Amino acid sequence: MESYNNDKLKQIVSRRISLFKRKPETAMYRPRVSSRLVNGLYTETAVREHTVKCDYAEPAGGTNRAPNPIELLLSAFAACVEASFYEFAIHNDITINALTVEVEGSLDLKGLFMVDDVTRPGFQDISYIFNIESPDEENKIRELAEKVIAHCPVVDSLINPVEITGTISINASS
Repeated sequence: MESYNNDKLKQIVSRRISLFKRKPETAMYRPRVSSRLVNGLYTETAVREHTVKCDYAEPAGGTNRAPNPIELLLSAFAACVEASFYEFAIHNDITINALTVEVEGSLDLKGLFMVDDVTRPGFQDISYIFNIESPDEENKIRELAEKVIAHCPVVDSLINPVEITGTISINASS
């Protein structure tokens, strides 16, 4: 793996755990994004100082300039598991030589296209393969991997119902 300041990461994780135990209210995090339709099915979403691009493949009506939203959701799953596992492996003095996560899901597009009222538009299933390369004890690594997956906020948000509220604002245009 590429060189990274593991000592700094270990300190950050330790400080956060200690702080969140002492002052639980400091653990509240409220991320925010703002998205806009740029052209056709292509969108750009502002995330902190970053831009996340999204598009659809040409057969779906897009220009294939970026992943589609559902692919980004699977990407978020993979990235969350990898990053969380890495930070807690470093925190627990586990050596990591390589990490990869492959994620795929099945959805019935009849739900998205409102073909009927019984087909859900979301995933029917999601599966992953989490590959960890480490010289350390397999049981210790597996235990941490299972714990990380169980505590990954993206995985949890997919497994458990999340209250979604919002407003729809319609502005008349000429």
